[in-house]
Amino acid sequence: MRVLFAVSPGLDHLYPASGLAWAFRTAGHDVAVATSGVSTEAAAHAGLPVREVSPDADFTTIFPRSSAPPQQRAHDMRQRGLTMARTLQTPEVILEKFSRVSDLMVEGTLRFAEAWQPDLIVYSRLQGAALITARALGVPAIEHGFSFLREGSMPQRFLPHLVPVYERMGVTPELPSITSVYFAPEDMMHGDGEGWTMRSVPFHGGGTLPDWMALPKPRPRVCVTLGTTVPHLTGVGSLQSVLRAAADVDAEFVLALGEDPELESLGTLPGNVRVVGWTPLSTLLTTCDAIIHHGGAGTTLASAHAGVPQLALPHGADNWINAAMIERCGLGLSREPDGVDAPLIKTLLHDAELAATARAAARRLAAEPGPDQMVPRLIGLVGKG
Repeated sequence: MRVLFAVSPGLDHLYPASGLAWAFRTAGHDVAVATSGVSTEAAAHAGLPVREVSPDADFTTIFPRSSAPPQQRAHDMRQRGLTMARTLQTPEVILEKFSRVSDLMVEGTLRFAEAWQPDLIVYSRLQGAALITARALGVPAIEHGFSFLREGSMPQRFLPHLVPVYERMGVTPELPSITSVYFAPEDMMHGDGEGWTMRSVPFHGGGTLPDWMALPKPRPRVCVTLGTTVPHLTGVGSLQSVLRAAADVDAEFVLALGEDPELESLGTLPGNVRVVGWTPLSTLLTTCDAIIHHGGAGTTLASAHAGVPQLALPHGADNWINAAMIERCGLGLSREPDGVDAPLIKTLLHDAELAATARAAARRLAAEPGPDQMVPRLIGLVGKG
């Protein structure tokens, strides 16, 4: 069989699907990735054949960085996230933006698929080019989730935004056969929708591990991260309370904010804070005793798989949904970004019950059916597109 993974630009769209892509390959099936932007190089580095479907597209025109002050950008992000937590739906503005992303990618995706003739298309949520391509080829589409939110009605809500793109490509504006695959167990999910649950395989790219990760650590280690979106949109000033508190905690704090973060807003960092560049999070977490993060879905799930207690500081998007799950499932704590102090971090590090619950959750996740067991079920859909 041939399986095409059609992925929107962005590592948080590509990486969650990499485990399933490799499961198809190790089962003997041909796999290719159709994507753009940063996901192109990342897919190649993950060992996957990849086609850059829109090399000249400028996605920054769809997601421009606001000229408003950081405080205003943070406020706007927060309000959108709180609305999403209340409605349990992706906002219409996001559907509209990703319809424009899809428009930039659809011609390259469809033309490659027509030449390569996949039997199945796996797509990252919000990749409308995949829906159009699957409909045109008459093959099943597999919606690969990358959040803790079920949205069974989202393809139907997305379709009106995609109608002009369908029509431009000469494809009847109807949805293909869609099967949803969730990346976490039922008790961790929110919202309504039917789908199949599959154990995630946290993956954040490869990299050479530095000495400090390969040697025994002299004291507890805490990972501190805001993912990739928050630093770009609002900066890293929301970590001020965390880093002030870090000075009074006997632990090493690894500040993982990607390459060349703008740290001026944080002032002078305590001596027990280590600033690192891009580091594979899933591997870094195997050396950590706790993590403080923004509540992103990928970070939350990777931390749960690693069995480390989490402190979520929601900023926007689905962060409040994920933070609520963290507390409900006993994976950690949730606070406002300015509500962190040294006693809270010490609780995160040393509360025996919290640590035991996090480790138990990791064992339970490890026992879930993995991508290798999902492959035969998905192959069984071929011919039903």
